[in-house]
Amino acid sequence: MTVALLDAPPVTSAALTFDAPDAIWGVGSAPMAGGLVHYPLSNRDVMADVDWAEQRLRALGVGAGSLIDLVHNYSECGQFWPYYLAAMRLGAQVMNGMATPWDAGRIEMYVRRFPLHAVLGVGPQTLEGLAMFGFDAGRVFGDLAVVGARGRAALALEALNLRPHRMTLLGPLILIAAPGEDAAYDTAEWTLEADEDGRILVTSGPGRAARYARLDTGFRGRVADGRVGLEDGE
Repeated sequence: MTVALLDAPPVTSAALTFDAPDAIWGVGSAPMAGGLVHYPLSNRDVMADVDWAEQRLRALGVGAGSLIDLVHNYSECGQFWPYYLAAMRLGAQVMNGMATPWDAGRIEMYVRRFPLHAVLGVGPQTLEGLAMFGFDAGRVFGDLAVVGARGRAALALEALNLRPHRMTLLGPLILIAAPGEDAAYDTAEWTLEADEDGRILVTSGPGRAARYARLDTGFRGRVADGRVGLEDGE
């Protein structure tokens, strides 16, 4: 099921200028409990997300000269593109790989050939691909300062005695949680809440091009003081 949410502000002459803040940069997509949601992103939205991503990357020790690898699919560019811009703003260099089994060899090659500081976005299919190609995930990621792993991939790496950051695409935003901690989110851009059943709901901020309220992200957990704690395994 695909749900299109394109309740953007009315088109104005400024919105027709490609570099105007309100101009639509692109259309993002996010898996939600009710299906895939497509939503507009303005230039303003992207730059607000860049500012937040810069804070997150700084917290991971990314700075001038750092090498990082972002692992994601094209459909996730709305969430990940701000991290590219933030990394370059910090003076870091960015590589990328797809979150698919067949691209796991490229991720292994980057780690082996370059002094990477961080690989962010490792998923279950990444680990599946590494095993398929005969690579030991513990050896591939064991010497990195930071590994950001999604869902079951984080659990698998923990079972190998690694300490990955838990990285979650919570609908239209990215959460990064240090081991044993809850994840911060940008309260200026998003309202998150947990309903009586623990389902985490997201509402877009008033300045964003996409306007939606209390969409079920498909995750369960707790929300308090600008931080999110997901149930184990999510």
